[in-house]
Amino acid sequence: MRIDRVEIDGFGRFSAAAWELPAGLTVMHGRNEAGKTTLLNAIRAILFGFESTREGRTWYPALAGGRRGGRLQLLTASGERWRVERHGERGGAGALVVTAPNGNQGGQETLDRLLHGADRDLFANIFAFGLGELQHFTSLSSAGVRSRIYGAGSGLGGMSAIDVERRLRAEQERSFLPGGRQQQINRLLGEVEELRGRIADLERIPAEHEALRAERSALDQRRGELQARRRAATELREHLRRLREAQPVAAALQILRTELAAMDPTLERLPADAEAILERRLDQVEVARQAIADIASRTAAADRELDQLQVDEALLAAGAELTALRDERLIQEQRGEDRRHAEASAARHAAEVEDQLHRVGGWPEPRLLAVDDSIAALEETREAERRLAVTVGQVERAAAAAAAARGELTLLEQEAGAADGDEAELHARRDALTRLAELGLGARSGVPGASRRSSAANGMVVGGVALLTGATVLAVAAAVFGNLAMGVVLGLLAMLAILAISRLIPSAPALSPDAQLIQTADSDRQQLLARAGLPESVGPSQIAARLEETARELAAVGAERQRQARFVERGRTQARLEAELAEAQRAHAAELDVWGDWLKRTGLEPSSSPETARQLLAAAGLARRAAAARDEQRHRAAEIEAASDAYEQRLDARLERLGRNPAPDSRLRPAVLAQLLQELERATDARRREEELRRALAELTVRAEEARAAMSTAEAALAGWLESSGAADPDDLRARAGQAQLLRNLQQQVRELRNRLAGIAGSEAAVVSLIAEAGAEDPAALEVRAQEAAAEVDRLEAEESSVVARIGELGARLTQLESTEELGVVRQQLAVAEARLAEASRQWSIRAVALALLAETRKRYERDRQPQVVQDAERYFAEITDGRYPRIVAAPGEESVRVEPAEGAAKELDELSRGTQEQLYLALRFGLIEQFARGAEGLPVVMDDILVNFDADRAARAASAIRDLAARHQVLYFTCHAWTAELLDPDRSRTVALG
Repeated sequence: MRIDRVEIDGFGRFSAAAWELPAGLTVMHGRNEAGKTTLLNAIRAILFGFESTREGRTWYPALAGGRRGGRLQLLTASGERWRVERHGERGGAGALVVTAPNGNQGGQETLDRLLHGADRDLFANIFAFGLGELQHFTSLSSAGVRSRIYGAGSGLGGMSAIDVERRLRAEQERSFLPGGRQQQINRLLGEVEELRGRIADLERIPAEHEALRAERSALDQRRGELQARRRAATELREHLRRLREAQPVAAALQILRTELAAMDPTLERLPADAEAILERRLDQVEVARQAIADIASRTAAADRELDQLQVDEALLAAGAELTALRDERLIQEQRGEDRRHAEASAARHAAEVEDQLHRVGGWPEPRLLAVDDSIAALEETREAERRLAVTVGQVERAAAAAAAARGELTLLEQEAGAADGDEAELHARRDALTRLAELGLGARSGVPGASRRSSAANGMVVGGVALLTGATVLAVAAAVFGNLAMGVVLGLLAMLAILAISRLIPSAPALSPDAQLIQTADSDRQQLLARAGLPESVGPSQIAARLEETARELAAVGAERQRQARFVERGRTQARLEAELAEAQRAHAAELDVWGDWLKRTGLEPSSSPETARQLLAAAGLARRAAAARDEQRHRAAEIEAASDAYEQRLDARLERLGRNPAPDSRLRPAVLAQLLQELERATDARRREEELRRALAELTVRAEEARAAMSTAEAALAGWLESSGAADPDDLRARAGQAQLLRNLQQQVRELRNRLAGIAGSEAAVVSLIAEAGAEDPAALEVRAQEAAAEVDRLEAEESSVVARIGELGARLTQLESTEELGVVRQQLAVAEARLAEASRQWSIRAVALALLAETRKRYERDRQPQVVQDAERYFAEITDGRYPRIVAAPGEESVRVEPAEGAAKELDELSRGTQEQLYLALRFGLIEQFARGAEGLPVVMDDILVNFDADRAARAASAIRDLAARHQVLYFTCHAWTAELLDPDRSRTVALG
């Protein structure tokens, strides 16, 4: 099990804080007071409740606000997520809610099962511990810790074996306890005994009622007498007690008064700090004496140093000239650097000029520098480029349009078809065929049902004609307009039109008896067949085929007419586009002429494009600026060289005036000047030291006079204080000061004893009489009297209590005797009490046997399981100590432990260093953690800066052991040390910063 998320609503310095915690190791690093221990105790509080208040204050109140408490999200090994939430403003369990993965909520019992019986002590000592817990073995050896560790997998759920024993023992103690009164069996035994006595008493009730009343009356009278005697005896006892208490105090007071009378009364005038004043006076005299000696020593040293000083006056007189030479030399050195920079800069600019000349094709420098690279010239290139781009675009667009027109004319010429026939004759034929199809006039038939069959055939023919006509129009429209969608639309419209016309023409009756109508139909048929060019024997299918053929011929004729019209229109468009192309080409040629004239005026190559021209202008600008900078730097280098020559001449002249020979080589002049400046500095230091010494001597003379005056004043003050204190010398004054302090101490003791006597007597006024009476009494006789008085008070109180008790008993007995008959009721109560006693005794015996068996089983279980714990601890301890201690000895049933080194005898705990003890306790905890996880799901491990007492090597090995433990358990490590965090998490990938 691990903590997946921590949320703190309010606890100490945290408010509305949350941390996501991964599996394995997490290092929480922060400075002191960043909240590491607060977070550790917050986790403990959420799991096990809030600790009680400390010194009247809430332990870890919500200082930053928020509701005190928070929640933990726990992730089990099986992937279940549980949420533990606890809040509370004071110590104790607070409000606990445990939410299961399915959303159900529980309380403490659910949490106990989830933690497999781990309680606060086990968690704080084994799983979540700091340096305080680590330093004590007792936190590992308690029975509760051992039982919960060894019993984690014993099948007791959230309850350990020690809990079962404790509950059984508590039930036993609630049932029966030797000498007890409140336990069930004890109460039943007393009840049975009492009922048996009542039965015996009820069996002998005869006439004792009168005797009891007479006895109670006599006892009431006796009680009054005893109360009066007890009050008098108590007053005497208290008076004797005060006398006994006052006797030693009064005796001591008398002794102190005798000592005070024997002391010198003049000591009272001596102040309490008389000796301190004396020491201050002596210190002042000594300080003045030391000051005089120090001044004398410093004066002699200054005189000696002044005699040894030698000042070169001539060199000092020439100081201004030497300083001027030095300053000017520095300026010349800087100028030399400036000259080198100027020469280097001139060379760079010259190279840049050459580079630009090379870029333009080797032009002479004057030609390139003469080119106008102004903004106006640059803008002219951009404008010319824009105009040329416009004319080029116009030419390209006109050429593209003309080419497209020529291609379209070619396509129209290729589309020319062989569409023959008179369009009017074709229309007349189509109308005749259409009429024939609508009338259904096929071959003549004399069968009576022929008319009805021709009507059905007529409908089929009309539908076919409509379909064929729509297809024909679709094909023609697609060919003419080059658009299939438009052809589909026109074809559908044609089909609808034919169908609509067919419905408007009335159909012949199915069975018409009118012969005239038949003759008219035959005449119309012959005319229509003649116009259609068909024989009389033609049928409906031939009519439909002929109608489809006629429609195709009409479509071809229409398409050819449309193509010819489009060819004429495209010819006119072609002519117009060719004219536009010629005009665009003339405009472009004109712009090229204008651009050539500009290039000629500016001195650029005639073949240059606007982009090339701009590059040439840029090169001219760069070359012009580089040439100007080159000339300027050359001029500056020449000026600096001239100034340097002038300085060398002035330097030689000044050296001659100072009596120094000029250096034969100019490179030696700085060394000569530096030597002179060093000599000048030494002469200046000597003069400054001389002036300092003379000022110091003058100041020492004044201070010597002041010290001598202070010496006289201090000696006079000392003599005056000795005289006013009545002492001949300092030692005498110290002795008198000691006597005065003794006098004050005696006086203080007298006041204290007087106050004690006032407290004993009860008031200040009664002190004198108390002292007199106490002095008159013999201490031994007073002690005897006090004891007798106390014994008398005790005797009277005991007798009075006995009388009062007897009176109560008599009253109860009289009330009982005066009640109704109850012997049968009491006997029935006795039978019930005896049955209850027998059942309680049987249950007590069962629990006693179970308790003995459980204790023996637990001890054996611990002995069997302990070696594995020790083996795990040995592995960790050997790793931490680098094999120095390979074995841990922990005898079963014992609470002690010792270790065996690789070489030498075994060592007890107190023979190990503090750091090694802590390393052993850490290894034992790791072994117990591993053992707990074998019998139940492991718990998170929290450590608070436990490596601080380890040396560097063992700290590194302990960090490795912690990482090993973190491979199987979640480990949270709190530290304020960066080196500890780096040991545990070298790549800082698992470190969380706090604060």
